Amino acid sequence: MKTSNRVYYLSALVLQGVALVLEILPVGAVMVFATSPTERSIKVYSYFNILHVGYANFSPLLTGILTILSILLGVGALFKFKKADELKKAIFICSIISLLFSIAPLFLFGTIGMTAASYAVFGAIFLSICLQAVANRQA
Repeated sequence: MKTSNRVYYLSALVLQGVALVLEILPVGAVMVFATSPTERSIKVYSYFNILHVGYANFSPLLTGILTILSILLGVGALFKFKKADELKKAIFICSIISLLFSIAPLFLFGTIGMTAASYAVFGAIFLSICLQAVANRQA
């Protein structure tokens, strides 16, 4: 294994960490409440707030859980990098599923369902997937 592949995976892990920090901040996930037929109240919460699940919006919590799983698997893959092919595939798949869940509010609720932090989480996970793909291709 080349050292550059390890650097790609480390960079991907750092981007996943950036996404996790943005998910923890209380500015990422949007909840829209209809206070009347014509008015809407918009509140933003952390991805890990259980209120989303109560209102049947599972995507922020699942994005956060899969990001944590990707980070934990990524740390394990860095320690045993040469023998971690199955682990790298699992990280890649978790990251792709996390990416899909991170963009789901855009398709479910429109642009009102996303904040700048939500787009940044999507971008960080997307760049992480790109770096993982480059490292997997060179392996």
